[in-house]
Amino acid sequence: MNTKQLTTFVTLTDTGNYIKASDRLSYAPSTLAKHIRSLESELGVRLVEYRGNKIFLTEEGQRFHGYAMKILETYWAATEEFSASGSLQGSIRVAGGEPIAGFSLSRLFLDFSAQYPNVYTSVQIINCARIPAWIREREVDMGYTYEMEILDNDHFSSIPLFNEPICLMTTKDNPLASYDKVYYQDLKGQKFAFTYDDCCFTMVFRNRMRREGALPSSELFLGSESAIMNSVYQDHRIALMPLASVPLVQDDRLICLPWADEPLRSWVQILYDRGRRLSPIEKELIRQTKDYVEDMVRKSDGQLCFP
Repeated sequence: MNTKQLTTFVTLTDTGNYIKASDRLSYAPSTLAKHIRSLESELGVRLVEYRGNKIFLTEEGQRFHGYAMKILETYWAATEEFSASGSLQGSIRVAGGEPIAGFSLSRLFLDFSAQYPNVYTSVQIINCARIPAWIREREVDMGYTYEMEILDNDHFSSIPLFNEPICLMTTKDNPLASYDKVYYQDLKGQKFAFTYDDCCFTMVFRNRMRREGALPSSELFLGSESAIMNSVYQDHRIALMPLASVPLVQDDRLICLPWADEPLRSWVQILYDRGRRLSPIEKELIRQTKDYVEDMVRKSDGQLCFP
């Protein structure tokens, strides 16, 4: 047996599917099947079996899984100990909300990809609410997400990065632009543009508006920040924008309303499967993320906060 075969076995155990295992390992499904057959031939037992369209471990496969993990953990530890960081090779798949991955941390991912050209770096921008499911289903390795609280449960490990205010942006032609202070009651009858109705800070904001009786005259859910900003320009709508993203979208037509009511803040954090060991590539990206965020927070004059 070799580490490729053991990695195939462990990955197939995680995904339960040769196609998903193939996507993760960049081998053809037929090659992965050969890896499993070679292991089974060497051990003289069946390790996996089909039930419907999913692959499960046999009783012998469950027993062998512990041994496979111990061997791979020793191999991974040795690799990390003796390999220089500049020699990183492989892939990493990350998902993130658009304000994070597309705006506030976009430079981080560009620099990481340039520094490690032998690492295939995939960053997919999706609704933050879907990131936990993508991690559970092994569609991505890690997620950069907004949450109102720091997540910590049996399924996910969380690395909180910073806490930031959520701003209300509109055009200078909106009547509220002349106000010295803006409260929930002032938003009654205004038109809004949001990304998704299940975005964490959007849900909190809309619930507070209903609580205060400040019902909007119109709400659009457009999915992307660029679509939202177009609606702000064209229809003088109000959009929610995390503070760290504001400098990247603001121009002389836009302002942040002087919000004076109950603060709206959200946590930016990294999520990954609690039961899965981080690869050297993932550890390096996390390290660089922390350094990048530390510089962001330092330059924010106290508006962005560490945990």
